[in-house]
Formats: sequence, C-alpha cells, structure tokens
Amino acid sequence: MKLIFDKVSKKRFLSLSKAVGISVLLTLFITIPYLTDFIGKNVTSAQPGIIIVNTLMNVLETSFNNSVSTSGIGLVLILTAVFGSIWILKSHSKTLTAIYVLGISLIIVSTGSFPWNVLSDTPLGMIQLTFRYLSYASMFLSVILGLSVNDLYESETFDTTFKRGMVPVLTICIFMLFYVGFHHDSLNALKNSQSQFLKNTDTFNQLPGRTFVNNSNYDYLLNYPVEYGELDYYPKKARRSTGNVSYNETNLSIINNIAVVGRKKIHVSPLCESNKMTYKIHTRKQADVDLPALRYKGSYAELNGKRTTLINSARGTIKVRTKKGINTITVGYSPSKSYYVGIIISVMTWISLLVLAFYRKGVFKINHE
Repeated sequence: MKLIFDKVSKKRFLSLSKAVGISVLLTLFITIPYLTDFIGKNVTSAQPGIIIVNTLMNVLETSFNNSVSTSGIGLVLILTAVFGSIWILKSHSKTLTAIYVLGISLIIVSTGSFPWNVLSDTPLGMIQLTFRYLSYASMFLSVILGLSVNDLYESETFDTTFKRGMVPVLTICIFMLFYVGFHHDSLNALKNSQSQFLKNTDTFNQLPGRTFVNNSNYDYLLNYPVEYGELDYYPKKARRSTGNVSYNETNLSIINNIAVVGRKKIHVSPLCESNKMTYKIHTRKQADVDLPALRYKGSYAELNGKRTTLINSARGTIKVRTKKGINTITVGYSPSKSYYVGIIISVMTWISLLVLAFYRKGVFKINHE
C-alpha cells in the first residue's frame, strides 16, 4: 500500500526487494512444478465460489468450547481476541495495533458477517471454505499472545527466580490440560463411531460424515470420492464440465476405476504405491488399454518393466498399447529435473537463513585476528 500511496525510501525498497527475492528462492520447489506442469497444460483449477460459511456465533461458540474443529481458533486465542485490546492500548505500538486489528478482522471475514454473497465471484472467493481465514487470524493473534506473555514475564510481577521458574511450569500444565480435553473429545468421537464401521462400496457413494476405520478397512476409503474437490486439478479432457454439479460419464468412469481394453470396459483394482500405480491386464491379442489414471506432463508408463510410449486418450488418461497375454502396467508421475534443482536451491536458502540468524545472535563467533 505504501508503494502506491506514499513515498518509500531506497533502503526500505531494497529490503522489500530482498524479501521478495528470498521468498521466491524459498518456494521454488512449489513454483517450479506450478509453472512447468500446470500453466498452459489444460489442467483445471479448483472450482471458484464459496462452499461453506460459518456464522460468527458458531465460530465464537466453537472457540470458547475449545472444541477440535476447523470452525474455531481455540479458547486461548479467542480470549486473546477479547482481552488483547487492553494490552494493545498500553503498548502504544502502531505495528501491534495493526496485527491485532488484522487478527480480529480475519475472524469476521471467515464468517457470514462478511458480505460473501456479493464477493463470492471475486478472487477472494477462491478460498472456497471461509474458515481457512482463521489460520491467518490465529497467526496474528498468536503474535499478540506471545508478546504480551513475554512482557508479563519480564515485568515486576515475576521479579524472583522462583516466580520466573513457575512460568514455564504453568505454561506446560495449561497446555496439558487443553490436550487432555482434546484427547477426551477424540476418544468419545471414536467410541461413538465404532457402530458405524466403514463398509466397502462398488458404487459411487459419498463417504459418511462420521465413520470408524481401522487396519482392516482403511483401504475402503479409496473407493469413496472426496466430499469436496474430487475433480479439482483434473485435466480438462477428464473433467469435461465446469458447473458445480460436475460428475458425468467420463470422469465417473475414472473415479470408478473403469479401464477400456479395445472397446470393452472392465473394472480394475490397481496396486497403489508412492507416486505410482500398477495394473494387471490380460489381453487375448495386442490391444490399446486406456487406464483410469490421469495424465499430466510428468506422467509415464512401464509395460512389463520397460518404459512404453503413451497414446493420446479422449478422456485425458494414460493409454498404452499392450501385448498378447498378461501385462503388468505401471503408471506414475516423475517431476522435471528443474524441480529437483529448485529443491536444492530452496534447502540451501533455508540453511543460509538459519546460519545467518544464529550468526546475528552471536552463536557463531568468527575470529578476525
């Protein structure tokens, strides 16, 4: 905002430029695949628009109840939001006031009190789930909480070694108390859900809102679609729709693991591993097999242990030409070399920042003699 409406000194502009440059280096492992595998590659993004909006009362109630939920920020931070203004007024700091106001504002923005009905089609609507703004609200309010506790610790109230030693003990006890509360709620939820043991499904059914999963039925989760965003980041050929209700014959055939062998449709069950899936397909003669695996720029296929050429598929999936008999087809994704270069640069930048931080703190001392 200052760059637009106010004069900025050369020193401040240089600092801003350094911050931008370092941010780019730190996030190369994210931005490089975005540029190489997403931009201009006919891949759909997340569906814009607001899906879920909580009421302000719901956020406040969830927070004060200290419930394990995405709809709240917890008891400690909501108390910080309520009583933090007392400390802010005493601090006389414009920066801390701005941080506090941002925290409060983002709580309101995450609820229906903000005019989402007017702004849902703007770039702000890309958030989809407004409670995601609570993450940022928590970050800003945590700064206020941390600094206020630190000021209290350094005040005359804690002027003895005993009193100062009691602060970390009390802090640990308070957080353990909250942890026990969280654990109690989780155990109750687990006990209540044991009667709703997740069952396997061969049809297109949504995952139940509350269900019980253990080692014996964990894989059943893979047979259910994601409740929100199942079709996000599908290739355009595979998605074939842009509306809110966007399931159709093409993408449902992929979700339901339908392979096309020649002109025949069959149900397949892949062996899933890290970044790859393996199919066993039996063909009576040489045939083109269209697998229910989405094709991206870095996608590849191996036929009986050897890399094979990918054939263009009308539904945006991986298609290969098989031989007569039993064929083992492994499909996977391999990032570009620039991705690994980005990882190395990002890691080196992170390490350099840590070394610089320790150096400025005087942890590393250099003898100039």
